[in-house]
Amino acid sequence: MSGPAATRPRRRNLVETRAALLEAAAEVFSRRGLDGATLDEIAESAGFTRGAVHHHFTSKEDLFLAVISRHDEQLLAGYGPDVLGSLPPDPKASAARWRTLHEDDRREVALRLELRSHALRSETLRAQLVQVDHAAEAATAARLAELGAGEEIRWRYSPERIAELFHLVSQAALERAALTGADTAPLMEMLHDLVWRGAVTAREEAR
Repeated sequence: MSGPAATRPRRRNLVETRAALLEAAAEVFSRRGLDGATLDEIAESAGFTRGAVHHHFTSKEDLFLAVISRHDEQLLAGYGPDVLGSLPPDPKASAARWRTLHEDDRREVALRLELRSHALRSETLRAQLVQVDHAAEAATAARLAELGAGEEIRWRYSPERIAELFHLVSQAALERAALTGADTAPLMEMLHDLVWRGAVTAREEAR
């Protein structure tokens, strides 16, 4: 059999293979770091050969960046219509979702700090990491802009700047929580309240 129908199982298998490699890489990188981890160990942990890794990723650094990028996509997907169904969203609801999504994120913090440490010493890796960060912020900004479209919303600050602020403060709060064990969710609730009060004018106020 040939044609599109014949390629669907293979495409699905490639997607599943990539996902398994990313999950295994996240676990291995968080334990061993970028220098200590090997592609062979990651492949074995995922149940594949090293060839499968090379089929999807050009290098160990490329795989690490993909782990971070996938996590950013999952976080954004976690803010569904129940939280961001309209603008401005409820600060308590959006902060509560932040807490839920980051309930056990020491691994994420370890991964991001590890990658940033290496990026400071590598111009190439630094440029690639900046692109990943900008892509996450751009996706968040696009979601905010989409929500505001068609509603009588007046932005006091651009969605791009709001997204940048959320990402920067969220990462700092996560690092503090991972290092000290402090509950930083109340700080995020305050941030959400300040941002939505200061950045968005609701439809009834815009008239």
